[in-house]
Parts: sequence; structure tokens; C-alpha cells
Amino acid sequence: MNDFFLSGDAPRERPLSLHHLCALEVTPTELISLAAEAGCDHVCLFTHVPEAARHVYPMVRPTDVAALGAHMAASGVSLLNLEVFPLDGTEDEARFDAALATGAALGARRATAHVHAADRATAIARFGRFCDLAARHGIVAGLEFNAFSAVRDIGSAAAVVRAAARANGGLVCDMLHLVRSGGTPDDVAAAADLIGYAQICDGPATIAEADRWHEAIRERMLPGSGDFPIVEALRHLAGDAVIEIEVPQTAARKAGTSARERVTRAVAATRAVLRQVDSEERPA
Repeated sequence: MNDFFLSGDAPRERPLSLHHLCALEVTPTELISLAAEAGCDHVCLFTHVPEAARHVYPMVRPTDVAALGAHMAASGVSLLNLEVFPLDGTEDEARFDAALATGAALGARRATAHVHAADRATAIARFGRFCDLAARHGIVAGLEFNAFSAVRDIGSAAAVVRAAARANGGLVCDMLHLVRSGGTPDDVAAAADLIGYAQICDGPATIAEADRWHEAIRERMLPGSGDFPIVEALRHLAGDAVIEIEVPQTAARKAGTSARERVTRAVAATRAVLRQVDSEERPA
């Protein structure tokens, strides 16, 4: 029986995480408050951002830990995932270690990495080293595949994770990157044992190549409002897999829709999709 059903009872709600990409204009403290108001259990925050992008992504620093930790405790929201760790051969291990330590001090359980400019053997080695670094802090390292990296699809990512063979190595499945790389729900099923964490949004079945970066970072559709096979894919995940909402809505923000309203809509849309997943999974 699915973990989210009690005999004779209505389905329990799955735990949700709110990605900071949903509202980049708010501070980490404000994001935690929005997550609590919307009924999310967790948030995803940035503790490492490359220098060139620090003007875009709000980053949690070691000096923020005490106040932010107190706010999370008061809000009942925990830190699930840390972003973002690019593995491109120029990694600053000391900076990565400090970013992981900051997250661990706040209770983070996962950290997401991308592998760039690497062949398969190099990708395996780089991811393995990142797993070892994350393990020092009790953190699960997640490899995220996407078209902007050297590991572009779920099959390749799963192969790297399996070959790295680290106990704390896993796979991050973002529905946007799954679909844009030609992946299917069957591919999710084949890698489901590695996926403890899935990021969801929606979108059109196809999009121009030139528009894909903007879509990924700035403009995604609410779950259930596009063509992605979200329900079919999520049915393959374990019942305790955390679902994270990653739905940047730049057009709505520019039109004056508040961060609170955008988050509220995204959470409601996600809950509606998950009710479909759980309804289809419930035994007769």
C-alpha cells in the first residue's frame, strides 16, 4: 500500500518543498515565511552561487545561520536542499565545504550538483568527489541532469550516480529537464530507486531551443497547466520522495502579482496534481 494512505482514510498530503527560484525577489527569511503560510514543509535555498551570478540569486551566508535557523524553527519549515554546486573542473573545495557546512548547520539534507564540460569518466570522478565532500556534513549529493550541462538526460545521470557508487549519491529529477531531454515516465521508473527528490513545474510539449534557458530560469508553467506527463512520472517515485515546487513566474511578477500570490497558486496547483497521483495509486 502506498505510504500516503491509511486503511479506510483519505490520503495524507505529501511533503512539499518550495524552491527559492519561485520568488527570487524575496529574502531567504521571507521565503521561509511564504512556505509556512502555504503549507510547505521545506525550502530549497542557495548557499553557494558562482561569483558571476551572485547579483541574481539570494545566498545564505554563515552569518545568517543563527537568525535563519531560529526563524525556521518558529515557522515549522526545514531546509531540504542546497543549490547550486557546478562541477566543472575549477571547483573551489574550501568554498564548497563552507557552503555545505552552512547548510548543514541549518539542517539541510541534500545538495544539488551539475557536471559541466566532462566526459563520462570525468563526470563520475567529479560527482564521486562531491559526494565525499557532502558526506562530511551528512548530506546526500544529488546529480541534476539538464541540457545546459555535460550530463543532459536521466539515463546518463543515473549511470553516473551508479558508477560513482557512493552511499550518499542520488539523482535529482526536474520535470522540465526530463521532458526537454526527451525523457519519459518509463525513464523515471528505471531510475526511481535513485530519486528521493523531484522538482516539478509544467510547460508546452515543445519550445524553441533559443527559449529554453529563459524557460528554465525565468518562466515555467504551473503544474497541471501544460503538457508534461507529471502524474505518470510521479507515480513511479517512492512514497517518501519529496516533491519540490520550482515554478519561476517572471511575467506574473512583472505584472504586479505578489510573491505570496504566486507561491499560493503554485502550491495549490501542485497539490491538485498530487491528488491525481495519489488517487490513481490508491488500491481498490
